[in-house]
Amino acid sequence: MDGTFPQTAELDGVTLVIPSRNEAASLGPVVRNWWSQRPTGVPFSILVVDDASDDDTPRILGSLGPEMAVTSIRNPTRLGFGGALRVGIDHTATKWVAFTDADGQYDPRDLPRLISALSAGGDLATGLRSPRVDSIFRKTISIGFRGLVSMLFDLRMRDPTTSLRAGRTERIRWVARQARFMNGSFWNEFMIRWTRAGYSFVEVPVRHYHRHAGRSKVAASEQIARVSVQHFIALLRIWRELHRLDLPGSPTSGSSSRAPDAER
Repeated sequence: MDGTFPQTAELDGVTLVIPSRNEAASLGPVVRNWWSQRPTGVPFSILVVDDASDDDTPRILGSLGPEMAVTSIRNPTRLGFGGALRVGIDHTATKWVAFTDADGQYDPRDLPRLISALSAGGDLATGLRSPRVDSIFRKTISIGFRGLVSMLFDLRMRDPTTSLRAGRTERIRWVARQARFMNGSFWNEFMIRWTRAGYSFVEVPVRHYHRHAGRSKVAASEQIARVSVQHFIALLRIWRELHRLDLPGSPTSGSSSRAPDAER
């Protein structure tokens, strides 16, 4: 794939949403890289959601220049990773939306490959980090949670928390609005509810790099341990909610819980 999107009637435009919290050291180069290697063949824009950063992020965003189709939204108070993503999704006007992080760990050349994987009419394409360059400790924690999610929700997915993904905006918006228990691990809950709604997904191998600059918000082992406990409790709350919906006599018992089809 040479950076050109497949030509389909539906592909009228793509918005790339980048949530950012105190990523001033990497944000400028990352946005410029994505813009300079933007795919051709379709209108493309970038939307950065500044989640109440208290570093130099506002100045960096202001310096990006008028030659790039880049807009930004600043949250007046911190909403967290999931909250920032929802703001970006709600402000997306194109039929297609894509996502990446502000730390430079994903390659813009992989985005057309995700879109190409949707050309047969799929709902969502996600980037399978191959290989994933995070620490052994962090990858081990991820493997454990992936197994737990698979056991509780029958989600057969190799990389549910990847940030590089693309799909149909209306369907993604509907599912994102249902997610309410997991913020930092928003994509875990999103994928649980996505498959619960009956939507499909395909995983596409993508490149994964070390951070461009700065430090992960959950890099320390004690931070990962604390967040892991929070995520475990959140998974149990999701399971309880969905389990109750399936009980005989529930108002939604026997329904597919599928969202209304988005306009094609």
